[in-house]
Amino acid sequence: MSLMGIDIGTTGTKAIAFNEEGKILASDYREYNLIFPNPGWVEFDTQDQWAKIFDVLKKVNNDPAVKKDPVTALAVSTVGESFTPIDSEGNILYNTIYSTDARSSKEVELILEKYSAAELVQITGYPPGYICPLNKIMWVKKNLPEIYNKTKKILFTEDLFFHKLGIEKTRINHALASRTLFFDVREKKWRTDILDSFGIDADLFSIPSPSAVEIGYIDSKIAARLGFQNKVSVVTGAHDQPCAALGVGAVKGGIAADGMGTVECVTICTEDAITNEHMVKNNFSCQAHAVDGKYVCLAYNMTSGSVVKWFRDNFISGDNKAIREISSKLTFEPSSLYTLPYFSASGTPYLDPVSKGSIIGLDLDTDKNEIFKGLVEGLVFEICFNMELINKSGVEIVELRAVGGGSKSDFELKLKASIANKRILRMDITEAGCLASMMLAGLGTQKFTLSEAVSQFVKIKDEFLPDEAIRQKYIDKFEKYKEIYALVSKLL
Repeated sequence: MSLMGIDIGTTGTKAIAFNEEGKILASDYREYNLIFPNPGWVEFDTQDQWAKIFDVLKKVNNDPAVKKDPVTALAVSTVGESFTPIDSEGNILYNTIYSTDARSSKEVELILEKYSAAELVQITGYPPGYICPLNKIMWVKKNLPEIYNKTKKILFTEDLFFHKLGIEKTRINHALASRTLFFDVREKKWRTDILDSFGIDADLFSIPSPSAVEIGYIDSKIAARLGFQNKVSVVTGAHDQPCAALGVGAVKGGIAADGMGTVECVTICTEDAITNEHMVKNNFSCQAHAVDGKYVCLAYNMTSGSVVKWFRDNFISGDNKAIREISSKLTFEPSSLYTLPYFSASGTPYLDPVSKGSIIGLDLDTDKNEIFKGLVEGLVFEICFNMELINKSGVEIVELRAVGGGSKSDFELKLKASIANKRILRMDITEAGCLASMMLAGLGTQKFTLSEAVSQFVKIKDEFLPDEAIRQKYIDKFEKYKEIYALVSKLL
Protein backbone atom coordinates (compact mmCIF):
# COMPACT_ATOMS: atom_id res chain seq x y z
CA MET A 1 0.00 0.00 0.00
CA SER A 2 1.29 3.47 -0.84
CA LEU A 3 2.23 6.39 1.41
CA MET A 4 1.59 10.07 0.67
CA GLY A 5 3.98 12.89 1.49
CA ILE A 6 2.65 16.45 1.27
CA ASP A 7 4.61 19.70 1.29
CA ILE A 8 2.53 22.84 1.95
CA GLY A 9 4.84 25.70 1.06
CA THR A 10 4.85 29.45 0.63
CA THR A 11 4.05 29.55 -3.07
CA GLY A 12 2.32 26.23 -3.59
CA THR A 13 1.61 22.69 -2.44
CA LYS A 14 2.97 19.42 -3.76
CA ALA A 15 1.83 15.90 -2.93
CA ILE A 16 3.51 12.68 -3.95
CA ALA A 17 2.30 9.11 -3.53
CA PHE A 18 5.18 6.65 -3.06
CA ASN A 19 5.03 2.90 -2.95
CA GLU A 20 6.71 1.23 0.03
CA GLU A 21 9.99 0.93 -1.91
CA GLY A 22 10.08 4.70 -2.41
CA LYS A 23 9.09 4.75 -6.07
CA ILE A 24 6.96 7.74 -7.08
CA LEU A 25 3.53 6.63 -8.25
CA ALA A 26 2.01 10.05 -8.89
CA SER A 27 2.48 13.70 -7.97
CA ASP A 28 0.78 17.04 -8.42
CA TYR A 29 1.56 20.68 -7.64
CA ARG A 30 -0.63 23.79 -7.50
CA GLU A 31 0.48 27.38 -6.94
CA TYR A 32 -1.25 30.06 -4.90
CA ASN A 33 -0.28 33.60 -4.04
CA LEU A 34 0.43 35.58 -0.93
CA ILE A 35 -1.62 38.74 -0.61
CA PHE A 36 -0.61 42.10 0.88
CA PRO A 37 -3.71 43.90 2.24
CA ASN A 38 -1.70 46.73 3.81
CA PRO A 39 1.95 47.78 3.90
CA GLY A 40 3.88 45.19 5.89
CA TRP A 41 0.95 42.75 5.99
CA VAL A 42 1.40 39.32 4.40
CA GLU A 43 -1.40 36.74 4.27
CA PHE A 44 -2.57 33.69 2.41
CA ASP A 45 -5.91 33.88 0.66
CA THR A 46 -6.83 30.94 2.87
CA GLN A 47 -9.95 29.72 1.06
CA ASP A 48 -8.14 29.71 -2.29
CA GLN A 49 -5.06 28.07 -0.76
CA TRP A 50 -6.99 25.16 0.74
CA ALA A 51 -9.08 24.63 -2.37
CA LYS A 52 -5.82 24.14 -4.29
CA ILE A 53 -4.31 21.92 -1.61
CA PHE A 54 -7.33 19.63 -1.84
CA ASP A 55 -7.19 19.73 -5.65
CA VAL A 56 -3.62 18.39 -5.38
CA LEU A 57 -4.76 15.49 -3.20
CA LYS A 58 -7.63 14.66 -5.58
CA LYS A 59 -5.33 14.69 -8.60
CA VAL A 60 -2.81 12.31 -7.01
CA ASN A 61 -5.53 9.93 -5.80
CA ASN A 62 -7.12 9.84 -9.24
CA ASP A 63 -3.91 8.70 -10.92
CA PRO A 64 -4.26 5.10 -12.21
CA ALA A 65 -1.10 3.98 -10.41
CA VAL A 66 -2.46 5.24 -7.08
CA LYS A 67 -5.87 3.72 -7.69
CA LYS A 68 -4.07 0.42 -8.16
CA ASP A 69 -1.96 0.98 -5.01
CA PRO A 70 -4.09 3.22 -2.75
CA VAL A 71 -2.72 5.54 -0.09
CA THR A 72 -2.93 4.13 3.44
CA ALA A 73 -1.15 6.85 5.44
CA LEU A 74 0.01 10.44 5.02
CA ALA A 75 1.98 13.16 6.76
CA VAL A 76 2.70 16.78 5.89
CA SER A 77 5.60 19.21 5.82
CA THR A 78 4.47 22.81 6.31
CA VAL A 79 5.55 26.43 6.45
CA GLY A 80 6.39 27.62 9.94
CA GLU A 81 4.83 30.51 11.77
CA SER A 82 1.62 30.97 9.78
CA PHE A 83 -1.58 30.60 11.82
CA THR A 84 -5.35 30.76 11.32
CA PRO A 85 -8.19 31.46 13.81
CA ILE A 86 -11.26 29.22 13.62
CA ASP A 87 -14.59 29.44 15.48
CA SER A 88 -16.45 26.85 17.54
CA GLU A 89 -18.05 25.39 14.42
CA GLY A 90 -14.71 25.02 12.68
CA ASN A 91 -15.10 27.96 10.32
CA ILE A 92 -12.09 30.05 9.32
CA LEU A 93 -12.49 33.54 10.76
CA TYR A 94 -9.59 35.36 9.12
CA ASN A 95 -6.95 34.81 6.46
CA THR A 96 -3.82 32.93 7.50
CA ILE A 97 -1.20 35.43 8.66
CA TYR A 98 2.14 34.50 7.08
CA SER A 99 5.62 34.34 8.63
CA THR A 100 7.02 37.54 7.13
CA ASP A 101 4.01 39.66 8.11
CA ALA A 102 5.45 42.66 9.98
CA ARG A 103 2.31 44.29 11.43
CA SER A 104 3.12 43.37 15.04
CA SER A 105 6.37 45.28 15.69
CA LYS A 106 4.81 47.18 18.64
CA GLU A 107 3.78 43.89 20.21
CA VAL A 108 7.38 42.67 19.98
CA GLU A 109 8.33 45.68 22.10
CA LEU A 110 5.65 44.75 24.65
CA ILE A 111 7.01 41.22 24.87
CA LEU A 112 10.53 42.53 25.45
CA GLU A 113 9.27 44.69 28.30
CA LYS A 114 8.38 41.49 30.19
CA TYR A 115 11.01 39.05 28.92
CA SER A 116 14.53 39.61 27.63
CA ALA A 117 15.54 38.07 24.33
CA ALA A 118 18.02 35.89 26.22
CA GLU A 119 15.27 34.55 28.51
CA LEU A 120 13.00 33.71 25.60
CA VAL A 121 15.74 31.97 23.64
CA GLN A 122 16.76 29.97 26.70
CA ILE A 123 13.17 28.76 27.19
CA THR A 124 11.86 28.47 23.64
CA GLY A 125 14.99 28.31 21.48
CA TYR A 126 13.47 31.08 19.39
CA PRO A 127 14.61 34.72 19.15
CA PRO A 128 11.80 37.28 19.49
CA GLY A 129 11.05 39.27 16.35
CA TYR A 130 8.47 40.21 13.78
CA ILE A 131 8.24 36.63 12.47
CA CYS A 132 6.99 35.18 15.78
CA PRO A 133 3.33 34.12 16.15
CA LEU A 134 3.10 35.29 19.78
CA ASN A 135 3.27 38.98 18.88
CA LYS A 136 0.97 38.49 15.89
CA ILE A 137 -1.64 36.79 18.07
CA MET A 138 -1.33 39.71 20.47
CA TRP A 139 -1.93 42.05 17.51
CA VAL A 140 -5.09 40.16 16.52
CA LYS A 141 -6.35 40.25 20.10
CA LYS A 142 -5.87 44.03 20.29
CA ASN A 143 -6.82 45.11 16.78
CA LEU A 144 -9.40 42.51 15.72
CA PRO A 145 -11.31 41.84 18.96
CA GLU A 146 -14.42 40.75 17.07
CA ILE A 147 -12.32 38.00 15.45
CA TYR A 148 -10.37 37.07 18.57
CA ASN A 149 -13.47 36.81 20.76
CA LYS A 150 -15.04 34.32 18.34
CA THR A 151 -11.88 32.24 18.12
CA LYS A 152 -12.14 28.71 19.51
CA LYS A 153 -8.79 27.52 18.18
CA ILE A 154 -5.70 29.08 16.65
CA LEU A 155 -4.32 26.49 14.26
CA PHE A 156 -1.01 26.37 12.47
CA THR A 157 -0.72 24.91 8.99
CA GLU A 158 -0.33 21.27 10.06
CA ASP A 159 -3.12 21.19 12.62
CA LEU A 160 -5.38 23.22 10.31
CA PHE A 161 -4.78 20.46 7.76
CA PHE A 162 -5.76 17.84 10.34
CA HIS A 163 -8.87 19.86 11.19
CA LYS A 164 -9.84 19.96 7.53
CA LEU A 165 -9.39 16.18 7.31
CA GLY A 166 -11.91 15.75 10.12
CA ILE A 167 -9.51 15.06 13.00
CA GLU A 168 -11.30 16.33 16.12
CA LYS A 169 -8.41 16.22 18.58
CA THR A 170 -5.79 17.97 16.50
CA ARG A 171 -2.09 17.76 17.28
CA ILE A 172 0.85 20.00 16.40
CA ASN A 173 4.32 18.50 15.96
CA HIS A 174 7.12 19.65 18.25
CA ALA A 175 9.16 21.10 15.38
CA LEU A 176 6.30 23.38 14.33
CA ALA A 177 5.35 24.26 17.90
CA SER A 178 8.96 25.38 18.37
CA ARG A 179 8.28 28.31 16.02
CA THR A 180 5.74 30.05 18.28
CA LEU A 181 7.78 31.78 21.03
CA PHE A 182 5.68 30.07 23.72
CA PHE A 183 6.83 26.43 23.50
CA ASP A 184 9.43 24.99 25.88
CA VAL A 185 11.99 23.52 23.50
CA ARG A 186 13.44 21.15 26.12
CA GLU A 187 10.32 20.15 28.05
CA LYS A 188 8.22 19.97 24.87
CA LYS A 189 5.16 21.75 26.24
CA TRP A 190 3.34 25.06 25.92
CA ARG A 191 4.62 27.67 28.36
CA THR A 192 1.39 28.75 29.99
CA ASP A 193 3.29 31.35 32.03
CA ILE A 194 4.32 33.18 28.86
CA LEU A 195 0.81 32.97 27.43
CA ASP A 196 -0.74 34.08 30.73
CA SER A 197 1.54 37.14 30.72
CA PHE A 198 -0.33 38.39 27.67
CA GLY A 199 -3.81 37.08 28.49
CA ILE A 200 -3.77 34.25 25.96
CA ASP A 201 -5.43 30.93 26.79
CA ALA A 202 -3.27 27.85 26.15
CA ASP A 203 -6.44 25.92 25.24
CA LEU A 204 -6.51 27.86 21.97
CA PHE A 205 -3.74 25.63 20.70
CA SER A 206 -3.47 21.98 19.70
CA ILE A 207 -1.69 19.46 21.90
CA PRO A 208 2.05 19.21 21.05
CA SER A 209 3.24 15.83 19.79
CA PRO A 210 6.45 14.33 18.39
CA SER A 211 6.63 13.85 14.64
CA ALA A 212 5.78 10.42 13.20
CA VAL A 213 2.86 9.77 15.58
CA GLU A 214 -0.40 8.30 14.22
CA ILE A 215 -3.25 10.49 15.53
CA GLY A 216 -6.33 9.17 13.74
CA TYR A 217 -7.94 8.63 10.36
CA ILE A 218 -9.33 10.91 7.68
CA ASP A 219 -13.09 11.33 8.10
CA SER A 220 -14.73 8.85 5.71
CA LYS A 221 -16.85 11.47 3.90
CA ILE A 222 -13.90 13.81 3.45
CA ALA A 223 -11.73 10.91 2.31
CA ALA A 224 -14.28 9.97 -0.34
CA ARG A 225 -14.40 13.55 -1.66
CA LEU A 226 -10.62 13.60 -1.91
CA GLY A 227 -10.42 10.26 -3.69
CA PHE A 228 -8.87 8.18 -0.91
CA GLN A 229 -9.98 4.56 -1.16
CA ASN A 230 -8.89 3.13 2.18
CA LYS A 231 -9.06 4.01 5.83
CA VAL A 232 -6.16 6.49 5.75
CA SER A 233 -3.94 7.03 8.80
CA VAL A 234 -3.02 10.61 9.62
CA VAL A 235 0.49 10.98 11.04
CA THR A 236 2.16 14.05 12.55
CA GLY A 237 4.66 15.64 10.19
CA ALA A 238 7.09 18.50 10.76
CA HIS A 239 7.95 22.12 10.07
CA ASP A 240 9.39 22.27 6.55
CA GLN A 241 13.05 22.84 7.43
CA PRO A 242 13.47 19.98 9.95
CA CYS A 243 11.40 17.84 7.60
CA ALA A 244 13.79 18.59 4.73
CA ALA A 245 16.70 17.79 7.05
CA LEU A 246 15.21 14.35 7.65
CA GLY A 247 14.72 13.99 3.90
CA VAL A 248 18.45 14.40 3.22
CA GLY A 249 19.53 12.23 6.15
CA ALA A 250 20.62 15.04 8.49
CA VAL A 251 19.80 12.99 11.57
CA LYS A 252 23.03 13.26 13.56
CA GLY A 253 25.02 16.19 14.85
CA GLY A 254 26.92 18.31 12.33
CA ILE A 255 25.03 17.21 9.22
CA ALA A 256 23.11 20.10 7.67
CA ALA A 257 20.41 20.38 5.04
CA ASP A 258 20.80 23.30 2.64
CA GLY A 259 17.30 23.93 1.34
CA MET A 260 17.77 26.19 -1.68
CA GLY A 261 14.22 27.21 -2.51
CA THR A 262 12.24 30.45 -2.27
CA VAL A 263 14.01 30.82 1.08
CA GLU A 264 17.48 29.38 1.56
CA CYS A 265 17.76 27.72 4.94
CA VAL A 266 20.68 25.80 6.39
CA THR A 267 19.23 23.39 8.96
CA ILE A 268 21.91 21.84 11.17
CA CYS A 269 21.18 18.73 13.21
CA THR A 270 22.42 18.90 16.82
CA GLU A 271 22.29 16.41 19.64
CA ASP A 272 21.29 18.99 22.26
CA ALA A 273 19.42 22.31 22.38
CA ILE A 274 21.87 25.20 21.90
CA THR A 275 20.59 28.50 23.30
CA ASN A 276 23.65 30.59 24.19
CA GLU A 277 24.21 34.36 23.99
CA HIS A 278 25.77 34.10 20.54
CA MET A 279 22.59 32.50 19.23
CA VAL A 280 20.61 35.36 20.78
CA LYS A 281 22.86 38.04 19.30
CA ASN A 282 22.51 36.69 15.78
CA ASN A 283 18.84 35.64 15.94
CA PHE A 284 19.57 31.98 15.35
CA SER A 285 16.85 29.60 16.48
CA CYS A 286 17.09 26.12 17.96
CA GLN A 287 14.05 23.89 17.64
CA ALA A 288 12.88 20.33 17.92
CA HIS A 289 13.82 18.10 14.98
CA ALA A 290 11.48 15.87 13.01
CA VAL A 291 13.52 13.10 14.65
CA ASP A 292 12.36 12.82 18.25
CA GLY A 293 15.10 13.67 20.76
CA LYS A 294 17.23 15.61 18.26
CA TYR A 295 17.35 19.35 17.57
CA VAL A 296 18.07 21.61 14.64
CA CYS A 297 19.50 25.11 14.43
CA LEU A 298 18.51 27.39 11.55
CA ALA A 299 20.34 30.04 9.55
CA TYR A 300 18.47 31.47 6.59
CA ASN A 301 18.04 34.08 3.88
CA MET A 302 14.38 35.04 3.32
CA THR A 303 14.78 35.90 -0.39
CA SER A 304 16.86 33.34 -2.24
CA GLY A 305 15.04 31.63 -5.10
CA SER A 306 12.68 34.60 -5.18
CA VAL A 307 15.64 36.84 -6.11
CA VAL A 308 16.37 34.60 -9.10
CA LYS A 309 12.67 34.69 -9.99
CA TRP A 310 12.77 38.51 -9.79
CA PHE A 311 15.69 38.54 -12.26
CA ARG A 312 13.96 36.06 -14.57
CA ASP A 313 10.70 38.00 -14.67
CA ASN A 314 12.23 41.47 -15.05
CA PHE A 315 15.28 40.88 -17.25
CA ILE A 316 14.53 37.87 -19.47
CA SER A 317 10.72 37.83 -19.74
CA GLY A 318 10.22 34.85 -17.45
CA ASP A 319 12.36 32.52 -19.60
CA ASN A 320 13.63 29.60 -17.47
CA LYS A 321 15.69 28.25 -20.35
CA ALA A 322 17.56 31.56 -20.55
CA ILE A 323 18.31 31.36 -16.80
CA ARG A 324 19.86 27.93 -17.27
CA GLU A 325 21.92 29.17 -20.22
CA ILE A 326 23.26 32.18 -18.31
CA SER A 327 24.02 30.01 -15.28
CA SER A 328 25.91 27.44 -17.36
CA LYS A 329 28.35 30.12 -18.59
CA LEU A 330 29.31 31.54 -15.18
CA THR A 331 33.03 31.46 -14.39
CA PHE A 332 34.89 31.80 -11.10
CA GLU A 333 35.99 35.36 -11.65
CA PRO A 334 34.35 37.80 -9.25
CA SER A 335 31.81 40.15 -10.78
CA SER A 336 32.13 43.92 -10.44
CA LEU A 337 28.93 44.05 -8.32
CA TYR A 338 28.04 43.72 -4.67
CA THR A 339 24.50 42.47 -4.10
CA LEU A 340 22.65 42.55 -0.81
CA PRO A 341 19.86 39.99 -1.42
CA TYR A 342 17.21 41.33 0.99
CA PHE A 343 14.47 41.82 -1.59
CA SER A 344 11.61 41.40 0.90
CA ALA A 345 13.00 41.18 4.42
CA SER A 346 16.23 39.89 5.83
CA GLY A 347 16.62 36.58 7.57
CA THR A 348 19.33 35.80 10.08
CA PRO A 349 21.37 37.38 11.54
CA TYR A 350 19.50 40.71 11.32
CA LEU A 351 15.80 39.76 11.08
CA ASP A 352 15.13 43.21 9.63
CA PRO A 353 11.55 43.44 8.28
CA VAL A 354 12.18 46.70 6.38
CA SER A 355 15.62 46.07 4.87
CA LYS A 356 15.92 46.41 1.10
CA GLY A 357 18.00 44.73 -1.55
CA SER A 358 20.91 46.56 -3.11
CA ILE A 359 23.00 46.17 -6.24
CA ILE A 360 26.16 48.23 -5.91
CA GLY A 361 28.74 48.89 -8.61
CA LEU A 362 26.59 49.34 -11.72
CA ASP A 363 28.03 51.21 -14.69
CA LEU A 364 27.21 51.63 -18.37
CA ASP A 365 29.03 48.40 -19.24
CA THR A 366 26.98 46.27 -16.84
CA ASP A 367 24.75 43.80 -18.67
CA LYS A 368 22.14 41.32 -17.47
CA ASN A 369 24.69 38.49 -17.28
CA GLU A 370 26.82 40.50 -14.86
CA ILE A 371 23.77 41.37 -12.79
CA PHE A 372 22.79 37.71 -12.57
CA LYS A 373 26.29 36.72 -11.50
CA GLY A 374 26.28 39.46 -8.87
CA LEU A 375 22.95 38.20 -7.54
CA VAL A 376 24.21 34.63 -7.24
CA GLU A 377 27.39 35.79 -5.51
CA GLY A 378 25.28 37.76 -3.04
CA LEU A 379 23.16 34.70 -2.26
CA VAL A 380 26.28 32.60 -1.67
CA PHE A 381 27.94 35.28 0.45
CA GLU A 382 24.83 35.72 2.58
CA ILE A 383 24.43 32.05 3.50
CA CYS A 384 28.20 31.61 4.03
CA PHE A 385 28.19 34.62 6.37
CA ASN A 386 25.35 32.99 8.29
CA MET A 387 27.22 29.70 8.53
CA GLU A 388 30.30 31.49 9.79
CA LEU A 389 28.30 33.18 12.54
CA ILE A 390 26.39 30.09 13.63
CA ASN A 391 29.63 28.12 13.81
CA LYS A 392 30.94 30.77 16.22
CA SER A 393 27.81 30.10 18.29
CA GLY A 394 29.00 26.56 18.90
CA VAL A 395 26.95 24.84 16.20
CA GLU A 396 29.23 22.52 14.25
CA ILE A 397 28.68 22.01 10.52
CA VAL A 398 30.49 18.99 9.08
CA GLU A 399 28.86 18.95 5.65
CA LEU A 400 25.96 20.42 3.71
CA ARG A 401 23.37 18.37 1.84
CA ALA A 402 21.76 20.52 -0.83
CA VAL A 403 18.24 20.25 -2.24
CA GLY A 404 15.82 22.57 -3.99
CA GLY A 405 15.85 24.51 -7.23
CA GLY A 406 19.04 26.41 -6.42
CA SER A 407 20.96 23.16 -5.91
CA LYS A 408 20.80 22.54 -9.67
CA SER A 409 23.53 25.18 -10.15
CA ASP A 410 27.03 23.65 -10.17
CA PHE A 411 28.49 27.16 -10.02
CA GLU A 412 26.58 28.10 -6.88
CA LEU A 413 27.42 24.86 -5.04
CA LYS A 414 31.12 24.98 -5.97
CA LEU A 415 31.42 28.64 -4.95
CA LYS A 416 29.62 27.96 -1.67
CA ALA A 417 31.78 24.92 -0.89
CA SER A 418 34.91 26.97 -1.52
CA ILE A 419 33.97 30.06 0.50
CA ALA A 420 32.49 28.08 3.41
CA ASN A 421 35.27 25.48 3.20
CA LYS A 422 32.69 22.70 3.56
CA ARG A 423 31.91 19.61 1.55
CA ILE A 424 28.53 19.87 -0.17
CA LEU A 425 26.55 16.88 -1.34
CA ARG A 426 23.85 17.40 -3.94
CA MET A 427 21.12 14.95 -3.09
CA ASP A 428 19.38 12.74 -5.62
CA ILE A 429 16.05 13.93 -4.28
CA THR A 430 13.73 16.25 -6.16
CA GLU A 431 11.34 16.92 -3.29
CA ALA A 432 12.91 16.48 0.15
CA GLY A 433 9.78 17.75 1.92
CA CYS A 434 7.47 15.20 0.30
CA LEU A 435 10.01 12.41 0.69
CA ALA A 436 10.53 13.17 4.38
CA SER A 437 6.82 13.48 5.14
CA MET A 438 6.30 10.14 3.40
CA MET A 439 9.05 8.73 5.66
CA LEU A 440 7.23 10.12 8.70
CA ALA A 441 3.97 8.53 7.51
CA GLY A 442 5.75 5.19 7.22
CA LEU A 443 7.47 5.57 10.57
CA GLY A 444 4.16 6.43 12.24
CA THR A 445 2.51 3.33 10.83
CA GLN A 446 5.51 1.05 11.48
CA LYS A 447 6.29 0.37 7.83
CA PHE A 448 10.02 0.78 8.54
CA THR A 449 12.48 2.11 11.12
CA LEU A 450 14.37 5.41 10.92
CA SER A 451 17.64 3.74 9.98
CA GLU A 452 15.89 1.64 7.35
CA ALA A 453 14.19 4.73 5.90
CA VAL A 454 17.40 6.77 5.68
CA SER A 455 19.29 3.85 4.16
CA GLN A 456 16.58 3.10 1.60
CA PHE A 457 15.36 6.54 0.57
CA VAL A 458 18.22 9.05 1.02
CA LYS A 459 20.48 9.09 -2.05
CA ILE A 460 23.50 11.25 -2.98
CA LYS A 461 23.97 12.48 -6.54
CA ASP A 462 27.08 14.70 -6.65
CA GLU A 463 29.86 15.93 -4.39
CA PHE A 464 31.38 19.43 -4.36
CA LEU A 465 34.64 19.94 -2.49
CA PRO A 466 36.25 23.25 -1.47
CA ASP A 467 38.65 24.73 -4.03
CA GLU A 468 41.32 26.92 -2.45
CA ALA A 469 42.06 28.74 -5.72
CA ILE A 470 38.39 29.82 -5.99
CA ARG A 471 38.35 30.79 -2.32
CA GLN A 472 41.37 33.05 -2.73
CA LYS A 473 39.75 34.83 -5.68
CA TYR A 474 36.64 35.60 -3.65
CA ILE A 475 37.77 35.96 -0.04
CA ASP A 476 38.49 39.70 -0.19
CA LYS A 477 35.12 40.38 -1.80
CA PHE A 478 33.40 38.19 0.79
CA GLU A 479 35.02 40.13 3.64
CA LYS A 480 33.83 43.42 2.14
CA TYR A 481 30.33 41.99 1.64
CA LYS A 482 29.95 41.55 5.40
CA GLU A 483 30.16 45.33 5.85
CA ILE A 484 27.44 46.30 3.36
CA TYR A 485 24.34 45.86 5.53
CA ALA A 486 25.65 48.20 8.24
CA LEU A 487 26.22 50.89 5.60
CA VAL A 488 23.06 50.47 3.52
CA SER A 489 20.68 50.05 6.46
CA LYS A 490 21.47 53.60 7.59
CA LEU A 491 19.87 54.94 4.41
CA LEU A 492 16.45 53.33 4.97
